[in-house]
Amino acid sequence: MSLITLYLPKMGESVMEAVVLAWCVREEEVVFEGAPLLEVATDKVDAEIPAAYAGKIKRLLVAKGAVVPIGAPIALLETDTVPPLTHETFSLQPDLAATMPSLNVAVTPFTSLPTSLPLPSFSKVKLTPLAKHIAQEHGIRPDELEQLASYAKDHWVTKAILLAYLNKRMPVNTSDRQLDRVASMEGDEVIQMDRVRKLIADRMVVSKKIAPHVTSFIRADVTELVAWRNQHKASFEEKYGIKLTYNPIFMAVIARVLQQFPLLNAVVVDDRIIKRKHINMGFAVACADGNLLVPVVQRVEQLGLVPLAAQIDALIHKARSGTIMPDALTGASYTISNIGCFDNLMGTPIIVQPQVAILALGLIEKRPAVVCVDGKERIAIRDELFLSHTYDHRIIDGAIGGGFLKCLAKELGSFVNKIGEYSFT
Repeated sequence: MSLITLYLPKMGESVMEAVVLAWCVREEEVVFEGAPLLEVATDKVDAEIPAAYAGKIKRLLVAKGAVVPIGAPIALLETDTVPPLTHETFSLQPDLAATMPSLNVAVTPFTSLPTSLPLPSFSKVKLTPLAKHIAQEHGIRPDELEQLASYAKDHWVTKAILLAYLNKRMPVNTSDRQLDRVASMEGDEVIQMDRVRKLIADRMVVSKKIAPHVTSFIRADVTELVAWRNQHKASFEEKYGIKLTYNPIFMAVIARVLQQFPLLNAVVVDDRIIKRKHINMGFAVACADGNLLVPVVQRVEQLGLVPLAAQIDALIHKARSGTIMPDALTGASYTISNIGCFDNLMGTPIIVQPQVAILALGLIEKRPAVVCVDGKERIAIRDELFLSHTYDHRIIDGAIGGGFLKCLAKELGSFVNKIGEYSFT
């Protein structure tokens, strides 16, 4: 038997640490390879970490609620399977492991974490994992962290710096916060936000503070598109084994038009605009618990309708089943929200930072419209939808934000005539 260390595995390029929500095992418990080991939360999504090897858990090295960096040791496992010595798994000497104290972690359901404020994404502020946890616990504002970073070596804000600052910090005056003065009354139902809802709330508030939002609207005639889909959806599913929804069609058309307006496929970091090479499109998915996740389809401009449909379907299933990993929610350069599935006509979506725009697709509805046939105008019933385009007015003006919307409406209207220009596979 060998005693090895289990480490917190990598969960995506942008995920640097995770919070331990709950352990699924106890010390001295036998586990099988692939069995649930613990549940963690990242800034993107909750995830379940499986056991990398079969064996008996000897020590739990991190407690519930702890902030753990990726690659940090989380447990000691006694196993017959001796893994290769790599940077991820290392054999430990039995006498060394025996000296490590047991945490005696009780496996209890996760309820909620302390309310935290969003931390700044500015590159000039660097926080160690413990410092980040302290900053969130004490609600240290982004501007305070920026000031501390300006005095710190290489802009690294450490635990020692934060603790020294907290000793001198004046209490935050909350007398002007209206919610602090509101109390529940008899018969009211008080609902505590869960961790995901608090993350969403924080990000929405931060986005509205950072970016001046402007929303433009346009009506698109999609009569031919609707007729084409209705005509081909049965044969599409029979041939490719997947349903033909509007989502892959919309994504393919949007990606085509974004290539004409590359400034919209960008992110803003401090005073720099980074125009992304590829179109990585996030799309909002409503989950059963009332929360919202935004999976990302990578390199949409390189995908045909079939792989697009397959990826969208798989991501929706993972998001709603709770099996989606943080990496699938990372790296979007542009986001869409299909509010039409709720019979909404139009909306004013909030930009997902640090992106610069977001598009809401409304309900496709039959409406009377003026059309030109053989040079004569007449009233006809057409399938139409409203497109709502919100953009960051710091860098996107109406010529780009509104111009994109005009081209998109035209491209949706001519989709059938240009079907040969779109790839299927």
